[in-house]
Amino acid sequence: MNAQELNSSSGRVTVQPAVAEILASSDVWDMTLPWLDEYQDISILARFRQAGYTFVSATTEDFPPTFEGVQQCIQRFRDAAKPHAEWLTFGSSLAEIDQGRQQGKLVIGLNIQDTVQLGTDLSRVEALYALGVRHMLLAYNVRNFVADGCAEPADAGLSIFGRQVVREMDRVGMVLDLSHTGRRSTLDAMEICERPPIFSHSGAHAVCAHIRNIRDEQIRACAARGGVIGVVGIGAFIGDAEARSATVFRHIDHIASLVGPQHVGLGADYVQNMAGVWDAIRAAKDSSWPDPSGTQLYEGGCFQPEQLAELVEIMLAHGYPVDVVKGILGANFRRVYAMAEGPAARA
Repeated sequence: MNAQELNSSSGRVTVQPAVAEILASSDVWDMTLPWLDEYQDISILARFRQAGYTFVSATTEDFPPTFEGVQQCIQRFRDAAKPHAEWLTFGSSLAEIDQGRQQGKLVIGLNIQDTVQLGTDLSRVEALYALGVRHMLLAYNVRNFVADGCAEPADAGLSIFGRQVVREMDRVGMVLDLSHTGRRSTLDAMEICERPPIFSHSGAHAVCAHIRNIRDEQIRACAARGGVIGVVGIGAFIGDAEARSATVFRHIDHIASLVGPQHVGLGADYVQNMAGVWDAIRAAKDSSWPDPSGTQLYEGGCFQPEQLAELVEIMLAHGYPVDVVKGILGANFRRVYAMAEGPAARA
């Protein structure tokens, strides 16, 4: 078997035969691909597919999110993807995701990075599920009706309504997503949730003490519930402006060493126009992106889809067995989705 070459934004990437075989035979999931019209276009999805990904969870909403805005954004995304149906499809259930993979297509799932769009209407959880949303953050950096975000200095726990939201997400089968959410609120949520939670795109605070990263107690609590942490790829969050694969692996390895590799996945949070993102974040320092700890950076790149093969090589070189690598690539998150679809969902 010859080495495979992939085109990337910075040139051609050579993929070794053993790595190519692993990617070809694996569920390869990325749990966070922001879909903001001013930062992405459809070409990024083709890059993910060519790099070996089989499923990406797209953030489909406007900021600040509203219920109507989420509906409109989901429809815009479906309309944008429709001309590419020969290689691109949507999947809300595991059956649809598996079918898309068998057809050689990249499968798109949907997520939302806040609960502001709920207002105080609990019925909107099931309405969003019906639209295809399969995981939802409780808070995006700052406080809402449900929880505190990770940038709130008070670090309060879940509200009464927030506890109702967690239980309703459990009931309908929507995965509880705790990235961007405050420490105490995540711990409260994991105490009461009945299905495995996730941190879709977070780094290990012990490796890089950034406000967006999660502490070992949060990692342990997630693992105790059977959940999975998707390691983020934004350089500023992982402590490496170049977002090198070796740095992403440091976060993977810390979590795997702490609670086991069955609780690790990928959630790069890739954006093509990172300069635009940093400009927006700097402009939001007094609103949705405060920096009470002084730990935030406002520069740097992101882990590229084409780095996936190199990351697999690094895991293999550090003695990770093939089945463990396959779990991190996607099987671990697939397990969480399977448990969310369990018989009690929507009962």
